[in-house]
Amino acid sequence: MTIVTFWTRLMWKRWTVLLVMLLFLGSTLPLVAAASPKSSYPTAGKIVFVVEVNSRPKRADVGTTVVTTVTVSYEPIESVALGSSLNTYPVTLSPETIAFRWVSSAGEKVVENAPVVPTTAGVYEYTQTVGDDFPTGTVTISVVASSCSDGQGNFGPPTDVDSHSTVWEFDNSIVQIGATAPTSSGGVPGFPMESILFGLVGLVGLIGLTAVVILTLLRRRHTSDKASSVRAPER
Repeated sequence: MTIVTFWTRLMWKRWTVLLVMLLFLGSTLPLVAAASPKSSYPTAGKIVFVVEVNSRPKRADVGTTVVTTVTVSYEPIESVALGSSLNTYPVTLSPETIAFRWVSSAGEKVVENAPVVPTTAGVYEYTQTVGDDFPTGTVTISVVASSCSDGQGNFGPPTDVDSHSTVWEFDNSIVQIGATAPTSSGGVPGFPMESILFGLVGLVGLIGLTAVVILTLLRRRHTSDKASSVRAPER
């Protein structure tokens, strides 16, 4: 009986000590959390940088859909080191709209408040169908200055940004936009291959007809000369 009582008291003490330790640890957790730095990135007073502008396809006509990928970050230096796919400080746009400028030697087109769709953190896609009022030739697509916002009073980029001015070296926002007239394989721009073949057949036929007429005239002349020589009187 004495042994059982001793064992019971010993186990009770152990459970009491364990309970006290748990209570102590629980009371210190708020202090540890208060002492640790905040995990969220401070965005107050930051600039929204555009570190990537990449458009595809590289050739388009009126009616073609062009998709432009834009990566936004609070710290462009990290994007230089890690690449846009590993954007350390991505920006969440609010609203999810960006203004884009399409520029070539033939003119300029600005698309205000174009909706963009997020794909990954800090990466957005802008889809645009090329219209008749878009410039043609070598067109550069750029993000208009101060058209990106995070909804917290931060805007960017400071100036217009295209693939020439981004820190990401593998992007390309230049698109060749041509005329709407189709070009057949092996033909001449603006002239279908069927029209060219039809013209060639007509030309060959005209040459053949001309040759037949010339041969007929020569044959008639030869026959006339022969008949004249037969009728001539002998002296």
